[in-house]
Amino acid sequence: MFSAKTQREIGQRIRGVRRQNDRTQMQFSEDVYITPNFLSEIENGKKGLSCETLYNICETQKVSADYLLFGEKEPELSPPELIIETASKMPPEQLNVVIRYLDALKDMRTL
Repeated sequence: MFSAKTQREIGQRIRGVRRQNDRTQMQFSEDVYITPNFLSEIENGKKGLSCETLYNICETQKVSADYLLFGEKEPELSPPELIIETASKMPPEQLNVVIRYLDALKDMRTL
């Protein structure tokens, strides 16, 4: 059994993962086979989660159990996911520069 403080920290990390993946509590809870109410209680540190729920969160959200339980490292994104996340935060003029750069790199590979 986790301490109340640890349970809150785990819940906060789960909430962060949910928000990072742009999921509502309803969507996220469906993904991991729990009720939205139970997810809310987990996120608020009022309830703990089973090994099965932890596994489902890690598997469906592509996050490590180490991060959720211990906060030791940030969830890792694959290179394409990292590019998409970074690009989604760029203004259009910067994004156009990145696109031209990627096109130039692609052309260099074919030489």
